[in-house]
Amino acid sequence: MLFDDDDITARGAVRRSRGVLKHPSDITRVEERRALLEKYQARQREVRFVAEKADKTSKPRLVAAIAERDNKIAELERDRELLIASHRAVILAVGEMGGMRAWLKLFEAHDAALRRLDAIGAMPPAEACVG
Repeated sequence: MLFDDDDITARGAVRRSRGVLKHPSDITRVEERRALLEKYQARQREVRFVAEKADKTSKPRLVAAIAERDNKIAELERDRELLIASHRAVILAVGEMGGMRAWLKLFEAHDAALRRLDAIGAMPPAEACVG
């Protein structure tokens, strides 16, 4: 829908789901699906805004701006991978020294942070942390 420049709506997503979803409320009542719908609606607004500005901006400038943005995204992704790798190494070092219990105690009130670290791959396997 984004690439076809069709309005991204719950009803439109149901039409394109090939029978997987039956009603727009199948999207809107499930928090994760609703968040995904809203994310792509925001992305569509952004794409349309850039396209509208493109009519007013020279094409070479637009290409340069997109290339600069892509380079920044690539740089941030490399930085993220580096930070995840170093975070895993620190956790492994703490685990080898027997301090995992103390490290986890720092996060006991931040279960969501631990789940997020695990989701992005920043947590080594539990058996690797036991020292």
